[in-house]
Amino acid sequence: METVKSEVYKEKVNTRDELVACIMDSAALIKQERQDYLRRATSTFAKRAEIALKSMVGFLNTYFELLQFINTSFVFISYVL
Repeated sequence: METVKSEVYKEKVNTRDELVACIMDSAALIKQERQDYLRRATSTFAKRAEIALKSMVGFLNTYFELLQFINTSFVFISYVL
């Protein structure tokens, strides 16, 4: 990420108005870069959380199916005995 100073002084400015315009443009560019970075980080986190939740749901479904199978087996064994 660039600093405002490094962005402003990339090109030579001749007037105060040009300097102010360069500072404002640089600040806006850096602000946009930071917003983009934050958006990407947030998106990545949300995707990872979604994947983790789907994985957990799959595990829980398997676990509950196993419990149901065990319960059914005990009922069958109790009936047979």
